[in-house]
Amino acid sequence: MKRVVSVALVLLTPALAFIAAPLPPGLLDYRPVVSVKITDRDGGLLRELRSRDDGRSTPLTSSQLSAQVRAAFLAAEDHRFASHLGVSPIAMLRAAKQNFRAGHVVAGGSTISQQLARTLVPRERTFLGKFQEAMWALRLEAHLSKDEILTQYLNRIAFGNNTFGLEAASQLYFGKKAEHLSLGQAAMLASIPRGPSAYDPYRRPSKVAERRSWVLARLELTGLATKEDVEVARAEPLDLTNFRAAFNAPHFVNYIAANLERWGLKEAVVVETTIDPRLQPVVEAQIAEEISRLAERRVGSAAAVVVDNETGEVLAYAGSADFFDESIQGQNDGIQMRRQPGSALKPFIYAEAFTRGYTPATVIPDLDTAFAAPKGAYAPKNYDRRLHGPVRAREALANSYNVPAVRVADDVGLGNALEVLHAAGFDSLKQGAEHYGLGLALGNGEVSLWEAARAYSGLSRGGVLKPLVPIRRAFKADGTELKIPRELKAHRFTDSRAAALVAHILSDNAARARAFGLDNALRFEFPVAAKTGTSKGYSDNWTVGFTRERTVAVWAGNFDGTPMIQVSGITGAGPVFKRVMNKSMKNLTPAPLINRANLDAVSICPLSGGRAGPTCPAAMDELFIPGSAPKHDCSMHGQLSASLSPELKQRCLQLAASEGRIADLGLDFYDWARNEGLSREPWLASACLGNTADDETARVLNPTKGGEFLLLADLPLADQAIPVRIRAAPSHGTLTVFIDGQRTLELKAPFTGRVPATQGKHVLEVRDASGAVLDSVNYLVRR
Repeated sequence: MKRVVSVALVLLTPALAFIAAPLPPGLLDYRPVVSVKITDRDGGLLRELRSRDDGRSTPLTSSQLSAQVRAAFLAAEDHRFASHLGVSPIAMLRAAKQNFRAGHVVAGGSTISQQLARTLVPRERTFLGKFQEAMWALRLEAHLSKDEILTQYLNRIAFGNNTFGLEAASQLYFGKKAEHLSLGQAAMLASIPRGPSAYDPYRRPSKVAERRSWVLARLELTGLATKEDVEVARAEPLDLTNFRAAFNAPHFVNYIAANLERWGLKEAVVVETTIDPRLQPVVEAQIAEEISRLAERRVGSAAAVVVDNETGEVLAYAGSADFFDESIQGQNDGIQMRRQPGSALKPFIYAEAFTRGYTPATVIPDLDTAFAAPKGAYAPKNYDRRLHGPVRAREALANSYNVPAVRVADDVGLGNALEVLHAAGFDSLKQGAEHYGLGLALGNGEVSLWEAARAYSGLSRGGVLKPLVPIRRAFKADGTELKIPRELKAHRFTDSRAAALVAHILSDNAARARAFGLDNALRFEFPVAAKTGTSKGYSDNWTVGFTRERTVAVWAGNFDGTPMIQVSGITGAGPVFKRVMNKSMKNLTPAPLINRANLDAVSICPLSGGRAGPTCPAAMDELFIPGSAPKHDCSMHGQLSASLSPELKQRCLQLAASEGRIADLGLDFYDWARNEGLSREPWLASACLGNTADDETARVLNPTKGGEFLLLADLPLADQAIPVRIRAAPSHGTLTVFIDGQRTLELKAPFTGRVPATQGKHVLEVRDASGAVLDSVNYLVRR
């Protein structure tokens, strides 16, 4: 027993010493700070920022607290205030039980003394923070009377609309002194501190009325007011003054407020921003209307930012569909948060490819492919779950095909792809290239809408990145203008001609019709370059695009990550983008999107990407960086060879009659063409045209060299066979596949099959009828 007493004394002595120690000098003093007026570009007030100590607060004395006020706040916050010593054991036990179940602090059980302690000495919302808060509450109780604690509390708590303290709140909402408040009015004011935004009397009158009813019921239940007085109070109307504090562009003002000190503007009393007061409310309305339409598809919110491309100024900034809607977590800022952008990063990787030999006419195989990657084989899938065979880079980017994008990133080099994204201002991609892998091309790294708007605005300038500018001017109290820092220096991140090609592709409605149709959300009456993006699982989608004059970036989704119901960038963020872009371009005359004088126009074959030849059934003009246009005619179309045997010639004529043309897609696409039903014998065209140059070649396309395959424990081995695909001419007849020297598989054209997946390192060889090894690859199977 003595030991228990000793331990208790050891623990209690420091606590008692802390409680008994005098309160720090100045702890209870008021420290007024000058407010900061945040204005739009025309000088209209967006919001007046005030500190907690300054915000419209006129301190009251204890004698000015009426019985109605005391009763209302005690009923709402702490009806045991008169009897406890600073903490309420009953409330704390109830909160502790809830917190233990949750594993973190979800309930406070705070008394008025604890709330005052939290205001005077802020603490983190943790278990330790709650303990420290309780100790300070006990200390306040030891040195102050109940009247002093209640008075300090009522003079400091927030009542919304930049108002702190009961007297200022009474003047704001009712135009009278606090000592003249009725019980009903006092109950309404007592309803606000629990959530000043949620219970804003001007914006949420029904919610604050509901809360007031609860407070009045508590008054009667706790005996702090008679039933008769409560009934009279309940009948009182909420007659508020007409005053409403300016609270415009709320997410934008919060962003400005959070960064003033970092920008060296903590002395500013007036900050003139770049927000267009005519465009901002229009953008907010467009978002709200479109999100209301998409509610049935489980799209909860959206964010949009509009940029003046010439200056980089931010003209509109809406961070959610409704700042005050708690059900959608509306106070989150969708412009600054980091989420996966899906395909919205592809244009920058294609731009890099255009500086490294690719052209819009380059044919990219959209085939089932397992790419060698740092973390094992990577086999991307297209959004439509189909393969499209030979696609030109223009088609691949415009239709947002994933497999070609990954191939482009692989050809460009993962390090180079990440480097161009960094140069384009995607600073949130802080990991190394191996961390992201080839999925970087499909947006597996998290970036912000702010960064996307900045980068696409750079594309509109021909590849020159400039900082986004949210502030035009800032002034000190004495009128001195402060210097506005810029977040980065303007610099070029890609060749101007490469940027022009990307812009032209992203504005080509015909090129994207295969995936999106001709009548889609990206079709405008004026030239607009736009790209969509959808994250894995439909939790986020993006549409970002530009004219020469404006850039618009839109995110749509749910802040809590809830998946939308089959909503992509074109159907979710796309309609919001279209609305906002049309409004942003109102009264502007769109300039041409690119300067075509810096590019060469050449007639090409739409199938092969080569120069259009006399046997091509169609031709189209394509743009090229000077010197990069194809030098040879189309290799896929041609005339029947003069040396065909009568039997083969007859078959070729039948082929031409049934398919309307003879097109030799090449060995890489034979398997795809047959699977798609485009031709029963795609290799026949090669013989018809006399293309035999590739007859002796054979190459293993899958498994890839150095590829890795992962065995899944919950899937039978028989269902995990490895696909084998060999590029070879039909003239090879039968090819034999050997695994680790053992004959495993015999294949005929189109040379596809499957081999068992067994753990370990393996060598796959392809041999012809004579036993000669034509190609071999190493691959790994692991668990």
